[in-house]
Amino acid sequence: MVRGARRRVLGTGIAALALLWAAACGGSDPATGLPALPSGTVAPASPPRPSPTPTGVAPATYQQVLTGLDTALTPDFTAVSGAQTPTDLSGALRTAAADLTTQRTTLERTAPPVRARAAHGQLVAALLALGTDLDSLRADADRQVLCTGSSGGRRASAGNGAHLTRLAVAALATADSTNPYRVGSFLPAGQPDQTRRPDNGSIGPGRRGGYGKLTVEAPASHDAVVKLTEGGARVRNIFVRGGSSTTVDGLPDGSFDVFYTLGEDWDTDAARFTRNCSFSKFDSGVAFTTRRLSTSIQYRTYRLTLFAVAGGNATSVPVPAAQFPAS
Repeated sequence: MVRGARRRVLGTGIAALALLWAAACGGSDPATGLPALPSGTVAPASPPRPSPTPTGVAPATYQQVLTGLDTALTPDFTAVSGAQTPTDLSGALRTAAADLTTQRTTLERTAPPVRARAAHGQLVAALLALGTDLDSLRADADRQVLCTGSSGGRRASAGNGAHLTRLAVAALATADSTNPYRVGSFLPAGQPDQTRRPDNGSIGPGRRGGYGKLTVEAPASHDAVVKLTEGGARVRNIFVRGGSSTTVDGLPDGSFDVFYTLGEDWDTDAARFTRNCSFSKFDSGVAFTTRRLSTSIQYRTYRLTLFAVAGGNATSVPVPAAQFPAS
């Protein structure tokens, strides 16, 4: 009895193992007759398809974007070069930098033709550097380190950003022999700073015919120009090189306001210094008079020292550049 029972238990165990082995090995799908996949098995995926190579906009369309950049920026750089005061220069540089950012963003969002792709990226990076230069120059104008467009325009067109822009322009011109792209006409030719220093004495036209004399002494650090005016009109402009003095004569009778400016690089056409400028006016003017006696002529002379001296009896105050005589 016991031996028979053991055979029945053993037989049951063998059947169970056979059933488990069949479940693990799987079987065929009754509907298709194909082998069934074990639970959790994933069929192999199809190989990925390569992405299409971007072609960019048509060459003619790309040239339109470049032409639009030149058209937008040319008036801005013309305004920078034509600025007559530090305030005007700062404003022109601010506008140029803002418009440059707009044009660079437009260019950056444009997909260039394939052959122009490398030069396109070069131009985008160069315009970013040029914008940084303009921001730096605007700070110099605010501090009156740069005073007119004569200096501001030169610095803008001769800096690192301008140099990189010209390299990118050359790269675009040769990127595709069938489509030589044209851009960059907004940027003036690069020129170094000037340092113009007339000889000591009267400069430009002025009133003469009297006996009055005026001696002017400039500080060692800067050149100077003294402007005598009457009712806002020029009487005489006098240039004095830094660390020297000069005397002018033939000044007519009259009471005149006395303005003076210190700086570097005298622009005769603009009648202003272009760099490191300051503007001042003496609190008291000068009054030249002439008295004719029977045997002599008496006339008035003055000496102006454009820096602090012991025992000086004249004071001056700074004036905004816009209030300094333009002629």
